[in-house]
Amino acid sequence: MKRMKKVTAMLITASMLFGLCACGDSSADNAGQGAETQTPAQESAADETGSAAEAAAGTKDTVILATSGEPYRFFAQGSQSCAGDDNLALSNIYDCLLFLEPDGSLSPALAESYDVSEDGLTYTFHLRKGVKFHNGEEMTAEDVKMTFDTGAAGPIGSALFVNYDSCDIVDDYTVDIHLTSAYAAFPYGVASRIGGIFCKSYYDEVGEEGYYAAPVGTGPYKFVEYVKGDHTTLEANEDYWRGTPAVKKVVIQTVADTNTQILGLQNGDYDVVRDPAIDVCLRLDDPGVTWAKENSVGRVTMYMNSWKEGPGKDINFRKAIQAAVNKDDVNEAMYSGEAEILDIDVCASYGGCPDAGTYQVAAYDVEAAKQYLADSNYDGSEWKILVQSGSRYENGAKVIQAQLMSIGITSCVVDAKDNASYMEEYKAREWDAIIADNLSSVVDADSLMTYHSMESWWDPAVQGSPRDPEIWELIQEGRATQGDARKPVYAKICDIITEEAYDVPLVNSVVTVAYNTKLKGMQAHCLGNYNFYYYSWE
Repeated sequence: MKRMKKVTAMLITASMLFGLCACGDSSADNAGQGAETQTPAQESAADETGSAAEAAAGTKDTVILATSGEPYRFFAQGSQSCAGDDNLALSNIYDCLLFLEPDGSLSPALAESYDVSEDGLTYTFHLRKGVKFHNGEEMTAEDVKMTFDTGAAGPIGSALFVNYDSCDIVDDYTVDIHLTSAYAAFPYGVASRIGGIFCKSYYDEVGEEGYYAAPVGTGPYKFVEYVKGDHTTLEANEDYWRGTPAVKKVVIQTVADTNTQILGLQNGDYDVVRDPAIDVCLRLDDPGVTWAKENSVGRVTMYMNSWKEGPGKDINFRKAIQAAVNKDDVNEAMYSGEAEILDIDVCASYGGCPDAGTYQVAAYDVEAAKQYLADSNYDGSEWKILVQSGSRYENGAKVIQAQLMSIGITSCVVDAKDNASYMEEYKAREWDAIIADNLSSVVDADSLMTYHSMESWWDPAVQGSPRDPEIWELIQEGRATQGDARKPVYAKICDIITEEAYDVPLVNSVVTVAYNTKLKGMQAHCLGNYNFYYYSWE
């Protein structure tokens, strides 16, 4: 049995701050304005949020965050599948049994501790007492059971509550969660967006639609309003179990134009800009603005189709590509050189990630690449890399295209598609190669299953690589193993993938945040979440 340590009062943030940045002078619209003319809703948001003058006077208690993607699904366990944009609100309205920290580690939250049975099939969570929902009701085991039963039955339940079977109430502050088979990464699902505990009695009263419209959680902020296409407003939970937040109001402002976001940040119209491009951050030159970055839980990898007829079916052709890619140049094209290079398709922050030196690494070797190509059956047939048009991945693909052409793969084509067409082709699995950022809410090496699963519910079209059955058997072993003993299992999986040249891991993707230097407690979070609870004005 293993018990987690108590959660610390604050997270360490200093290591995530990266020096002063920002831009030149400009003029911008008023706070809350995302278009040329201010709507009544925007005027309302601006009235609520105060001004830069208030901040200068030391009276500001509001934060305005500018984002191009807006949250609008405020109930993660419902029938509508929520996404990353929704996490902006979800991660502040709700708390989970466990916290996913900015670096990808886990710590206690609504559960003070938990135990795991010897067979890995039962997780016993010991709940924190005295935690109140926003409507004043106390959180108990009934709410936890309702959350997990509802979430598991939802559209993303099978992906995040993997192998969930049932939840038994032991007493008001203890639950046993049972799995159908062992899954060592289950705690990461507990800390994901569908693990946000909701109020059973309130749900029984208002139903799913009522919860979407007026969500109630135990988190540091209460939902106030959502104006479609404009803003979402949250207010501090004065009865929050960790103490009242210093920032009393948060406005998540929808601002489609990224240039407007940065100009507004410099002018004091916005206090935070969500995930600005790294090249923009590097050009910032304003003492009133700074930025931070963190490795995300996504890995950018080029996956090669080894099961369809064509050049990619030949292992020597795939090995030629594997050896020909200069990842440093790709990193420069995609992330201005600021991302960390990956040798395997697993991020260092993942549970079960094998230790460096315990797995094979495919070296960059142009001469070896040329020899592999000469040994292959490559006949000049077209070989296409599918990417989303206008994305950083298109930039990376163009660099790879040039590298491959230099060793003799002259028929390499960058197949850049709009988002809808990209998704259609992605699902059809007829591409030769694809560059994708696999952002995983389950922060674990088990995410290798994305392209090597043998479960029919996941994606039957992916099940084509010749050694997938062998990989899948090892994935099952990794799921059933606890602690560091999992690492050698995933090292074996990575070795098979490297030996067969099924993919070319490129970089660990990066999340960024730009913000007013007077705003303290800022953190770039691996999932792109924003923990407003830690914010305060200088």
